[in-house]
Amino acid sequence: MTDTPNAKTLKLSKSGDNFAKKPLKDKIGTDLKQLYDDIVNEDVPDDFLALLAQADEKDS
Repeated sequence: MTDTPNAKTLKLSKSGDNFAKKPLKDKIGTDLKQLYDDIVNEDVPDDFLALLAQADEKDS
């Protein structure tokens, strides 16, 4: 017996209706905003700050 999708499954996957539903879009938007906020609020590593300081010294 082979696994073949039924007509309803094909219709949903082709139309993209599952992805276009507002709750899913809201969840993706909320998750992306949280990820962005987490990254923006991370401390800058000391090694990177040292490299920036060295670059500033060379420009002077």
